[in-house]
Amino acid sequence: MASVDADALRNIGLLFRSINFTFRQEMDRALREARIGVSYREISPMLTLALYPGSSGAELARRSLVSAQAMNTVLAKLVAKKYVERRAQPRSLRADSWHLTAKGAALMEKAKPVFEATTSRMLGGLNAHDIRNLEKYLRSCSAALENGEGE
Repeated sequence: MASVDADALRNIGLLFRSINFTFRQEMDRALREARIGVSYREISPMLTLALYPGSSGAELARRSLVSAQAMNTVLAKLVAKKYVERRAQPRSLRADSWHLTAKGAALMEKAKPVFEATTSRMLGGLNAHDIRNLEKYLRSCSAALENGEGE
């Protein structure tokens, strides 16, 4: 990594936190206005399951940035609404394997335009080239953290 001053590093960290918080708030508002029937906290693990069916509860918690205990509470609500179901984990008898139900998949289709509109609004000041670069940079940041790079 090139030499970057401490203020820039701190500002980037704070911007990530701010964007995450504001995006969640805006998604909650948009989901409520569209009468989707779930909050961002509830739909977040469903988004993960759409991409990674069979994820464990611990994986869902990590990807949703909540504790395992908080995720268990969310999953219980989603099971009660019949949006997700638990199946035996083929790799481990102790872990859960979570999947969207047909009802959950239908809800995700209903919510898709809400996500797209909110994300488009967030990226409104960027052109297509900037958006592709932003995605590339964010993927690089994510991979560096997941792989423990830079330590």
